Amino acid sequence: MNPNNNKVAVGILAAVMIGPCGMTPSVLPFGFAGVAAIGPAPLHAAEKNIKREISDLVDSVLSAEDEAVRHEYIKKLRTYPPEEVGSCWLELLNDTGRLGLKVRIIDQMSEYNDKRFVMPLAQYLISPHNPIRKSAARALKKIGDDRLYPVILGMVNSDTPVHRIYFIEAMNYLYDRRFFPSLINLLRDDNKSVRIYVLNCLKENRITESLVMMRGAALGDKNDEVRIAAIDAIGALRDGNALGVLHAVLSDKNRDVRCESARVLSLFSSPASVVPISYRLLVEDDNEIKELMIGTLAALRQAGDIRGLEKIMLNDGNSALRIRSAYVLGFSGSLQALMALRRGLADDDYRVRAEVCNSLGNYRNRLALASLFEVLEKRDLVYVRSAALYSIKRINDKSSLMGLFDLYTREGDPIFKEMLRDAIREYIKRFI
Repeated sequence: MNPNNNKVAVGILAAVMIGPCGMTPSVLPFGFAGVAAIGPAPLHAAEKNIKREISDLVDSVLSAEDEAVRHEYIKKLRTYPPEEVGSCWLELLNDTGRLGLKVRIIDQMSEYNDKRFVMPLAQYLISPHNPIRKSAARALKKIGDDRLYPVILGMVNSDTPVHRIYFIEAMNYLYDRRFFPSLINLLRDDNKSVRIYVLNCLKENRITESLVMMRGAALGDKNDEVRIAAIDAIGALRDGNALGVLHAVLSDKNRDVRCESARVLSLFSSPASVVPISYRLLVEDDNEIKELMIGTLAALRQAGDIRGLEKIMLNDGNSALRIRSAYVLGFSGSLQALMALRRGLADDDYRVRAEVCNSLGNYRNRLALASLFEVLEKRDLVYVRSAALYSIKRINDKSSLMGLFDLYTREGDPIFKEMLRDAIREYIKRFI
């Protein structure tokens, strides 16, 4: 046979097997079927091997406890076709029923910028399981894609309140300016939980454009829990323009509303709050609230209207509050406060008497000085007499020298006598 004829025959055979555009024809001449079957089988096996390798690596990523080892598996995964890897993650996500594993899968999917993940992950924003919702929101935040927008709008417009709450939760991760009107509209939602979630979301995202609405909710919402959430958000965002609102709700009939207002006012420590707080102390009956308000006045070193502080120092059953009130009265400088402090020297609690002595040292006048010497003359505890002696030294009046010397000559307590001796030496050095 002519060799050239053989070459022609082989060429015809190849053309018939491959067909146009490289495709194998569905019908081949008799005798060639076995030859045609040789190509696809190894190719199919190779594809199956790749899928198995990807699946094994995905399992290794999820099960690895050491972070460095996990990153090595992830690096190997990135050498495979992204489409195949993404399909494997999606398939595993759909097939897994275990909550913890589902969360880990979603967390790993967030490391890929695969837009195919957006819609499947978006469905988990309304999962009944909080960890899954959070993980899906975090993942979608990383991937970022506007195809999510209709899904989010569907949640906010849902007739199911819990879906509206899930929308608000998602906003903690996915918020952008386009969703602001939807959030604000939900402040008028009939469901109080929805309104509370909105306020917390506005606070967490520090959305200052919402401050006016927060003030309105703090003053006028029909539910006290919502008002408390609004006051908390005002404090978190340090809304200085809301002081008037906080002062108003400081007299609210609901104890928890008043307490939250007092707490937030303590964060601001504004001199503008001195008068409203001091007025409220005159009628407030809750010890926690009184402690917060007195603490604010102490931080500001102002007493305001002293009637409330005087009432607490002289009549309150809580000794800690009496001590704090005596301390703040020392900042007043008024004759009324001085007279109240003099009456406080009769308190049954030695700690209150000592704090009164400390506050009297701020007045630096003869009346305060005379009161302190009365304490030294009494056989009170050294703790109280020491506070009185320290205040006398602070007042620093030259006329005190002879009084201290007289006390020294009569003092029987060796410890306090030594304290008097040191004070006298200081006066001698200073004035003689």
